[in-house]
Amino acid sequence: MPRLCITAKLACPVERVWETVTDLSRQDWRSDVARVETAGEMAFVEYTGDGFATTFTVTRLEPPHYWAFDLENKNIKGRWTGEFLPAAGGCTVTFTEDVTPKRAWMRPFAAVYLKKQQRQYLADLREALDL
Repeated sequence: MPRLCITAKLACPVERVWETVTDLSRQDWRSDVARVETAGEMAFVEYTGDGFATTFTVTRLEPPHYWAFDLENKNIKGRWTGEFLPAAGGCTVTFTEDVTPKRAWMRPFAAVYLKKQQRQYLADLREALDL
């Protein structure tokens, strides 16, 4: 089960970063997501441009500092956590993913794929925040 973590300092108040990341009605800043549908108060489904769905179930919510959820689609199952901490001149974010591929042939590629996804997510976030 690959576990990848990415940390970055953002020159932006933690509340603004939190709002951008957690506002599921405004996820148009993400290049990998076409739409998001809420499925109750603590669950949502993200769809890629080609309709591939991933279901998320929130397991911990502590605004504006911590957000965690379980995730699952037909290829993977895992957990994502986001930590948002105030820092001098802005905030520090740490995003961690623990994922288990459901198909054996995917295991060797999972870490590389996650690393690429995390970098893109952070790049999209920086752009959304005009950083």
